[in-house]
Amino acid sequence: MTIRVMFKKVVFCLTLRHSQGLLLLAALALCFSFSSCARQEKPAGPPEKVTIAVAASPDTALAQVALVKGFYRQEGLEVTPWKYEYGKLALEAMLEGRADFATVAETPVMFAVMKGADISVIATIQRSNSNNAVIARKDRGIRTPQDLKGRRIATTSGTLIDFYLDSFLAVNGLPRKAVTAVDMRPEEMESAVVNGDVDAISGWGHVAAETRKRLGKKGITFLDKEIYTQNFLVVATREFIRKNPEKVERLLRALVKAEEFVKRHPAEAQAGIADFCRVDRSVIAEIWDLSDFSVALDQSLILALEDESRWAIEGGLTGAGKVPNYLDYIYFDGLKAVKPEAVRILR
Repeated sequence: MTIRVMFKKVVFCLTLRHSQGLLLLAALALCFSFSSCARQEKPAGPPEKVTIAVAASPDTALAQVALVKGFYRQEGLEVTPWKYEYGKLALEAMLEGRADFATVAETPVMFAVMKGADISVIATIQRSNSNNAVIARKDRGIRTPQDLKGRRIATTSGTLIDFYLDSFLAVNGLPRKAVTAVDMRPEEMESAVVNGDVDAISGWGHVAAETRKRLGKKGITFLDKEIYTQNFLVVATREFIRKNPEKVERLLRALVKAEEFVKRHPAEAQAGIADFCRVDRSVIAEIWDLSDFSVALDQSLILALEDESRWAIEGGLTGAGKVPNYLDYIYFDGLKAVKPEAVRILR
């Protein structure tokens, strides 16, 4: 039956039975509406398989929500997530060929680029200038940043918290050599400072929040919002992007859906993230508003990468001698196709 014939029958019903005709017309419109939505939600063909190395941190909220709520599947991707304790490990897994995408902060990306890695940033999925802090033992006489001199401070080398520690020390007149930096994994830091193995930690997000909670009145937090803005990213190798631009766009569409969901349903999102990361929900709620969870490519990312490159060169942390042109390590086309207004990098 054609739409024209159906429409004539609706009109006929309206002339005979007004109320029944209205119901039929509404049902007809609803039918067309649902069929249109279905076509938008389900790409033709079977889903394409990809793997994502995901840092099990609230910073990767959008990647987690896209998985839990089925947004990847809606965009035609069958995603296998590999969970890692933090972003540096996720990036290493991707560079070793164990994943197609990785979620990671910008500092390990900077080090990878300085080493010549074939890598591109696809988008930022989280930003914060309040997510990093130095948490110290006040009961050991640490009451000002200058009291950190000569102390043992836990950090994770080659990560954003390592950069934050150096930046924090510098603005407070302390060179790195004024403290003893103890390299350890983030999940070890809380116990280390609570047990007294170190005097302080350079922590971020849930690690900092859980440490503050454990120390209670024995602890003190030093936070400086002006010295650093953290960026959590989605990255892939340039070779993978070149061969799979459609997969990149599908991934970005799923992440944009997750961004919208997080804004509308924060409590539900927090519950899912707490389960994924195995972090107490109260801790997730405590740090939630410290971050901007949005899919973007912003100029602040370029500035952060350049600042951290200079830090690495001056500190002898890399064999590279100059700051790379990070525009060469950003993939613009994917986000321009999906969310063009979110591309805010000058070229």
